[in-house]
Amino acid sequence: MISSYRLGDLIMLPRLLKEDELNQILIDYPDSIGSKIILERRKEGYNDEHAMQKVIDIVMKHMEYVEHLLPKNIENSTLIHIRLGDVVAGNKWHEAQKRPLKVDYIKSLLENDTNQKYVIGKCFFAKTSSTNYEECIKLSNEYLQNVLNELNAEHFDSGNADIDLCCAVKSKLFIQGKGFFSKLIVEIRKRLNLDSISTTTHE
Repeated sequence: MISSYRLGDLIMLPRLLKEDELNQILIDYPDSIGSKIILERRKEGYNDEHAMQKVIDIVMKHMEYVEHLLPKNIENSTLIHIRLGDVVAGNKWHEAQKRPLKVDYIKSLLENDTNQKYVIGKCFFAKTSSTNYEECIKLSNEYLQNVLNELNAEHFDSGNADIDLCCAVKSKLFIQGKGFFSKLIVEIRKRLNLDSISTTTHE
């Protein structure tokens, strides 16, 4: 239930994760986008100017291997990311800052949207998370179901952050959720001239 794979933090806050945390990702997720990025940085050295382009190159290459796992109509669909798990009911300051967006607010963003809608997001807990897991899981499930019902959406539950990322990049329109994983998706899509609705001003 507790994962070391914090893809948004790894890419958007490149100096946040310590060396032992990076090594753990290499051990636990050897073929992941995160591991490929870690190895690329160690080989080339970190260069802010070209870092995101290298990330995009790795993501697009990874997409070739997982494209068959994505919804067939994803290129004509709207994808909404929702943050679940520790942020829903955790009591630490960094969790409280990332409470999920109100369902009515998300709904207001999509008033004129007629695309098929998919939602990505799963309960996530890191070593730094609050430990009231049962409460967080219960409230996460309730929030997710409410989102699906109100938006008439389908939950794309890949169980894999890399596949979720590729799905979000491939979609016609992306709706940002909370946290650095969502910010990463918005940044990649911006550089690829793809449409996103940013919700950072609503945080």
